[in-house]
Amino acid sequence: MTKSTLILLLGLYSFQFSIHAQSLDYSGPVSSSLAFTKVFEDSPWASLSNTANLSAYQNISVGAAYQMRFNMDELSSRAVTLVLPSRVGTFSGLVFQTGYSKSNYSRYALSYSRLFGENVKAGMQFNYLSHQIEAADRADAFYASLGLGFTISGSFELGVYIQNPEQGKIKYQDDEYALPTFFNTAIKYSIASRFMSVVEVEKQLEHDLVYKAALQFSFKDKLFVRGGVKGQPVELTFGGAFHIAGLAIDVGFAHHQQLGITSGAGLTYSFKKKQK
Repeated sequence: MTKSTLILLLGLYSFQFSIHAQSLDYSGPVSSSLAFTKVFEDSPWASLSNTANLSAYQNISVGAAYQMRFNMDELSSRAVTLVLPSRVGTFSGLVFQTGYSKSNYSRYALSYSRLFGENVKAGMQFNYLSHQIEAADRADAFYASLGLGFTISGSFELGVYIQNPEQGKIKYQDDEYALPTFFNTAIKYSIASRFMSVVEVEKQLEHDLVYKAALQFSFKDKLFVRGGVKGQPVELTFGGAFHIAGLAIDVGFAHHQQLGITSGAGLTYSFKKKQK
C-alpha cells in the first residue's frame, strides 16, 4: 500500500466518523450558541436534543434551520421540526439531513414527552437514520433517545439526556458500524426568564469527558444574548435571538481553535391558541 493511499483511507475514515457523530450530535441554532449544550434546550429545537423540554408546550410550533460546520459544505446540516401539544402530552416530528450529494445522512424522528406532576418531565424519541453514498446501496439504522428533567427548586434544575443507549449499529451490506452513544447531564440556574446559566458534562463512549458552560440573558423576552465555552479542544460559542409575536429568529456561531468557524440560523413560529 502506498503512502498516498494510506493517507486517503485514513482521511476517509476520519470523515466517515465525523459524519456519524454529526448526524447524532447536531442540536440546532440555539444549542450551538450555548456551547452545544443539549439537556436544557427548551425551544422547538428540543426535537433535535432533549425532547423532555417540550413537555409543557401549549402552542403548535414549526421551524427550519441550517448550519455549516467549520464552513465545510460536506458538513452542512438542515432540519425542519413540528411540535404538536395535546392533552396527553406533546408530540414532535423532525426531518434532518447532513452531508452533501455524494455522502449524506438523513434522520427522521418522532417523539413523545409529558410532565409528571410539577417537578418532573420526560421525553422519548425514536429515530430512523439512513446513509446514502453515491453509487452504493443505502445503509440504515434505528436508535432511541431519552431525556429527563427535575426541578430541584424555583431556580435550579437537573437533567439527563441519552442518545443511542442501546448502542445501535448502521449496516452497510455485510458490514456494521457502531453509532456513537452520548450521555449528557447538566444543572441549570435561572432567574425567571431574564437569566440562565448551564453547566453540562458530555460523555461519548470510548472518548474523554467534554465540559460545557453557557449563559443566556433575556431582555423583555424579546431579545436574547447567548454565549458559552466547550472543551477539550476549546470551542467558544456566541449568538442570540429575536422574538416578535410567535416568530423567533435564532443565530449561533462557534469558533474551534483548530478547525475554525461554525455558523447557523433557524426560524420558528408558534401559533397562538384560539381563545374560547
